Amino acid sequence: MPAENDLSRALAITEGSSSYDEAAKRLLSQKVILAYIMKECIPEYRDCTIDEIADRYIEGKPQVGDAAVHLDEENAKSFSLPYEAPERIEGMNTEDSTVTEGTVRYDIRFKSRLPQAPEKLYMILNVEAQDFSQVRYPLLKRAVYYGSRLISSQYGTVFTGMNYGELKKVYSIWICTKVSKRYRGSMNRYEMTERHMEGEKKECPKNYALMNLIVIYVGRQKEKTPEGVLGLLEVLLSEERSAGEKKRILQEEYHIAMTREMDEEVSRMCNLGQGIYEEGRREGHQEGVREGRRESQMRICQNLWRIGMPEEAIAKVIEGDVSEIRGWIKGLSLEECSVE
Repeated sequence: MPAENDLSRALAITEGSSSYDEAAKRLLSQKVILAYIMKECIPEYRDCTIDEIADRYIEGKPQVGDAAVHLDEENAKSFSLPYEAPERIEGMNTEDSTVTEGTVRYDIRFKSRLPQAPEKLYMILNVEAQDFSQVRYPLLKRAVYYGSRLISSQYGTVFTGMNYGELKKVYSIWICTKVSKRYRGSMNRYEMTERHMEGEKKECPKNYALMNLIVIYVGRQKEKTPEGVLGLLEVLLSEERSAGEKKRILQEEYHIAMTREMDEEVSRMCNLGQGIYEEGRREGHQEGVREGRRESQMRICQNLWRIGMPEEAIAKVIEGDVSEIRGWIKGLSLEECSVE
């Protein structure tokens, strides 16, 4: 399977955390990695082998977010109507643009044929890599929005007119890194279900269970690496593991071959990840020093105030701001009142 060479190239990193993020997306877009995710997360592929998913079912080469193409002009080329499979399919473009709803840029978007089904039956998948420490909104709501756009963008590309029966099932898979320890190693799936309220009418799930969301929270809660796809993603996206450790685990536990080129590129990626990790540690240490200095200033301020030194004089002694000193003194007053 040629994925090893693609995987090697995907691990090529130059410098900076933004380059690391881009490399992570390219790494996740490799078919062998997507196949592991699909096998464990999507019921339709559970009985397939990794090679079958990667070589037989994933269409073309999944595209990553830096290949922006306007939907109306190019997406129809990937989704010819009626559906045809050209000799070489480059996958779906990653930009979904409409006049009224604006533009969505997907990290990774691609099509995959359904096992043991006619050639025209396939699903649409989107994979997003998300730094969870930077999220300031309910991530699941964003996932719902992306899933909805994967559905609505099929008009004019997958079907036209009133042919809604041609709508394809979609999966939006969110891979979250830098997760708090409490949530590491978690994986949740969200799907539409029917609640039968009254009467005898029941609908076939294939007509409504079209949007599926999966959120994976990568990381180790303890020293032990998680099993399955959670373990694979933890190894691939870790900024702490050495190159040798990553190579050994990928080969021995996940049977992903290592070429000489891949050896070199894994080393580069790990060196960059280690650099980011060490930089974060240094920043954390510096922040701790600043916090310690501020704590010391506050204690000195309060002690000087207790012996009757004016606020302005205290500010000169500790080289602090008068307004901040007043806040410390006020806090001390409230604390002493509560003790009394």
